[in-house]
Amino acid sequence: MTKKLIPLLFVIAILFQGCKGDDGAPGIDGGTVLGTTFDLTKVNFTAANQYVVNYTFTAVSPNVKVLESDLVLVYLYKGSDILNNPVDSWRLLPQTTYETGLGSLIYNFDRTSTDFSIFLDGNVDFTKLTPAYTQNQTFRVVVIPSDFSSRKSGTVDYNDYEAVKKFYNIDESKIAKYPAK
Repeated sequence: MTKKLIPLLFVIAILFQGCKGDDGAPGIDGGTVLGTTFDLTKVNFTAANQYVVNYTFTAVSPNVKVLESDLVLVYLYKGSDILNNPVDSWRLLPQTTYETGLGSLIYNFDRTSTDFSIFLDGNVDFTKLTPAYTQNQTFRVVVIPSDFSSRKSGTVDYNDYEAVKKFYNIDESKIAKYPAK
């Protein structure tokens, strides 16, 4: 029986050695899926724009492609050197402030895969707000592709911009700034 089995195994081994075809055409190079981060500067909320600013992603940054499943975070710049700490302070929207003396003011946003809006909300009479709340505001928009987000292990506190920056390796020196139109 072994005399018949050894030649049979030898023939099978030779057949499998001969099963090699073309390598095929080269595929698309893989790469790192990167999100996009950009700043909107000099944003003004006025009665004329009904306290809403509207943008399309491609008008702000032509290379931005956003899917419905992507994570879009918008942060309001609150200044730097807070309590003698020279780090910029960013607050995730929606952001409610009661310091207006007029009631609650909410900076909020909504978005689709092609556009987004940043708007004022709350029980405040917007016409009575000082320019500190409505003029020359800066917002940071962070787009995180859903496939990248799902591949990263661990959790991140999205309320903490510094944690988001570290978790997603955002290089602040490469953040484009776009003045409001």
